[in-house]
Amino acid sequence: MRTFREGMVDLDAMLLSGLLKSEHFLHLRCEMPAVDVIAMFDPVADHPRVRMISLMDHSPGVGQYANLDRYRELRRKEGMPSDYVERRIAELQTQRARLRNPNRRALLQRVANLDVMLASHDDRTEEEIAENHADGIRISEFPVSMIAAKAAKAHGMQVIVGAPNIVRGGSHSGNVSAAEMLRAGAVDAFASDYVPAALVEAAFRCAAAAGIGLPEAVALVTDHPARMAGLSDRGRLEAGLRADLVRVRVHEDLPVPRQVWRAGERVA
Repeated sequence: MRTFREGMVDLDAMLLSGLLKSEHFLHLRCEMPAVDVIAMFDPVADHPRVRMISLMDHSPGVGQYANLDRYRELRRKEGMPSDYVERRIAELQTQRARLRNPNRRALLQRVANLDVMLASHDDRTEEEIAENHADGIRISEFPVSMIAAKAAKAHGMQVIVGAPNIVRGGSHSGNVSAAEMLRAGAVDAFASDYVPAALVEAAFRCAAAAGIGLPEAVALVTDHPARMAGLSDRGRLEAGLRADLVRVRVHEDLPVPRQVWRAGERVA
C-alpha cells in the first residue's frame, strides 16, 4: 500500500518536472476479493491520469487459477510448504465468498460516473462475460479460454491479450494461446503484461503467426489500445496527430527499436 501511494505522488511530481521521456497514465487493477481494495481505490479514483480500471479476481479455483492442481504446483515452486498452500487456498476462497460480490458492486458504483475504460480480467466462461457485459464492462482483459474470448466478441466487447503470450508461444499459466485467439479473430489489442519490450516483438511475430499484415499487427499495439484508452490524438500515422514514432530495425528476425520520437521530438 505504501509503494502504491508513494508511487502516485512520485508520478505527479515527475510529470510536472518535464524530465520524463514518455507520457504516463494510470491503469488501476482492482482485486475484488481484497480486504483493502475500496480503501485503496477511493483516494485515487478521480485522479486525472487514470485511463483504465480492471476488476480482477486471482482467487484459487477461478479465472487464471481455475486449475487448483496447477495453482498448488506454482505455490510449491515458490517454496511454500504443502500444508501452508492448502490452508491458504481455504482462506482465500472463504475471503472471496465474503468480499467479492460486495466489493464488485461498490467498485461498479464508484466508476459509473468516471470517464474511464472499464475492463474485466481473466474471464473463463460465457456466464462471466454475460455478467460483465450486463454491468457495463466493454473490455475483456486476458480471457483465459477461447470460449470467453469468442463470447466477449459476440457481445461486442473488445479483447486484450498479453504480448508475452505471443512472444513465448503460449500462456505461462497453461491457458489459451494468444495466437489461437488472434487466428480466431478474437483479439483487439496487446498489453505489455509487465514486459514492455514484448509489444514490438509481438507485433512482428503475430503478423507471421496469424497471417495478418504488418500494419494491422502494429495497430494492435498502437492505434487500438490508444482508442480504447480514449487517446484519440495518437496511435497512428495521420496528419494532425502527435507524431509519436518508433523506428525499428529487424535483425535476424528480431525487431530492434532504434529511435523514438514523442510529439515530433526525438527522445531516444
